[in-house]
Amino acid sequence: MSEGDPGEVERCLQQVHQDQVFLSGDKDWRVGKNFFIVKSTVEKVVKWAFESSTGLYPKDPIPVGSYREGLHLQMEDSSNNFDFLIPLRFNPKLALTSGGIAKEVSSYERKLPTYIFREKGVPVYRWGTKVLVDLEAVGETYVEVHCDKEEAQLEDDIGITFDKLSECKDSLQHHNLDPVEILKDFYRYVEIALDPAYTHPRQNDPIFQRRLFPSRVPKIDNRMRQNIKLEVLDLDGSAIRLTFHEGMDAVPVKLVPAIQGALKLSNQWLREDLTHLSDWWDGDLANEKRSFLRKVAAVQEAGPELIPKGGYWRLSFSQAETMILEDSDADGGQRRAALRLLKFVNETKWIPEYGKVLTSYHLKTILLWCCEIYPQKAQWETCLSSLKALLKILNHTLNKKNLPHYFLQPVNLFNKRYRSSNATHRLLALDALRREAEVMLADIVAYLMPGGKPQDGCVHDELEEKRAALKEFKEKHQEDLKELKRMEDEHMYEEVEMSEDSLKSSTEN
Repeated sequence: MSEGDPGEVERCLQQVHQDQVFLSGDKDWRVGKNFFIVKSTVEKVVKWAFESSTGLYPKDPIPVGSYREGLHLQMEDSSNNFDFLIPLRFNPKLALTSGGIAKEVSSYERKLPTYIFREKGVPVYRWGTKVLVDLEAVGETYVEVHCDKEEAQLEDDIGITFDKLSECKDSLQHHNLDPVEILKDFYRYVEIALDPAYTHPRQNDPIFQRRLFPSRVPKIDNRMRQNIKLEVLDLDGSAIRLTFHEGMDAVPVKLVPAIQGALKLSNQWLREDLTHLSDWWDGDLANEKRSFLRKVAAVQEAGPELIPKGGYWRLSFSQAETMILEDSDADGGQRRAALRLLKFVNETKWIPEYGKVLTSYHLKTILLWCCEIYPQKAQWETCLSSLKALLKILNHTLNKKNLPHYFLQPVNLFNKRYRSSNATHRLLALDALRREAEVMLADIVAYLMPGGKPQDGCVHDELEEKRAALKEFKEKHQEDLKELKRMEDEHMYEEVEMSEDSLKSSTEN
């Protein structure tokens, strides 16, 4: 496809990136300053949570997300998000079992045991990103069960003999990490840290008051406390959300409790349960083995971690993703710039019209897959070639209605169930964005800069054809698209990682 002078197109894209997408100068300084202030304050809050919880949060917060990966936007009149993992203390090892689950999801436990131990790791199972405990399977293996009951109950039950399953159930009932309770408790700990009435998180604890040498916590300045708003707790989410008010900026911050280093991954799990490119891509697979081994190495070294979300402990690969993307532009490529441009289009054009159908995580996953599909340096030498590569893979996944999770098969990140009598809204959303991506692919500069210089006749004709098709589509589905936007804005949907057919298939196997 001819697009006029490639050099002129590249200059236009670089100019948009520099002037609108990733501002430098004062904006860059403010973002860096805000991150420093947020990070130092969050570190103090976590030390308070460590005292409040009597040792449940022993480590410093870990920066993750777009800013840590260098994939963030620095737009005028917008604030950057900062995300942190908050490591939890968890002693038992968990062995992630390969293959599908054998029963209905509701038959499994959502809580993780804290006093059940096994040398090979307590077996846990995966359904999508959910991590589940099958106590019957645990009871059939050799495990050590400690602190199975509180002392008062132990005295009442002297002489009663429990089988291994009963011991496991009793231990899990009284000693566990419950994903819902962790979010509630951590929210309360953060609340205490931000409350000016507290000079120490345990100041009302009579046992603490009698200690000869009370533990010390870092001082959190009351002026800083007043500049931080603790948002309402969302138990369907995975984070405690704060808003830091710094000068003219309102900076959103997410604190995500996470269990790290607990999962033992067998070679079988790594081989069979990590997503392969060949599971969904029917193009050139010459680089698949090398890229898959790189993925395995990152997972073995960095993760996964477990985070609480929607009442379950769920697998997260934020550290592994950061590791893989860390040197992504070491060859001088334009991967990060191209992804920022695509995120900019999503933020300024697609979300305002359709709602947040595409998230930052969707687009990061597109980049991860795209780096596998196009491993050659030449594909990434310019913003134009890099953005085309991302758009082609985005268009392919939207057309297939399937964006595979980069690490977990067979999780489809596009699966979503809207709370509407009309079951077509998910397909409608993906179809609308596919058409938008096709228009953008026809002439990237014209899409980013509607008043810019038109390209040559061949490109112009294709652009007008795609635009006309998009306009006709939006007119035909006008009312449904309005309802889609409303449901997105009001979060009237739920994510459905695994279909009922997947459960049926796993139980049959």
